[in-house]
Amino acid sequence: MSTEQPPQFDVQKIINDLLALLRGIDPVTEGVKLAEQGRRTVEALIVALENFGSTMDNLNQAAARVNRLLDDVEDPIRRIAGMADQAGSFVSFLPSLAGKAMANLAPKPATTTAPSTTPSTSQSTVKPADSSVAPSKSPTEPTA
Repeated sequence: MSTEQPPQFDVQKIINDLLALLRGIDPVTEGVKLAEQGRRTVEALIVALENFGSTMDNLNQAAARVNRLLDDVEDPIRRIAGMADQAGSFVSFLPSLAGKAMANLAPKPATTTAPSTTPSTSQSTVKPADSSVAPSKSPTEPTA
């Protein structure tokens, strides 16, 4: 069996590589880039909030227009609905009215008894004249 040796770390080489990486980093340049990115982010946020505000203004204007339209239309619609209810009750009343009219227009059945020639007692009864009522004057009589 062969024994393998673990690789040896070259500390000097690792330190040189780390220093080469750090030399490529310029903290001032990176700080300027970070500040510029932050500024662009804040500007984009401000634009988004302004757009949101204008959208809310547009929605408020649209809601106000809809409210005005409803104010203009609501009362006539309520009146028409009331008239429709009245018309509905009238239409439901028409069949009974038509039935009564048809009953009045239908020919009456002929009576089978002959009319009597003698006046009935109820017809010959004369009511006494009311003495409290003054006799009426004819328009041709002269006034006293």
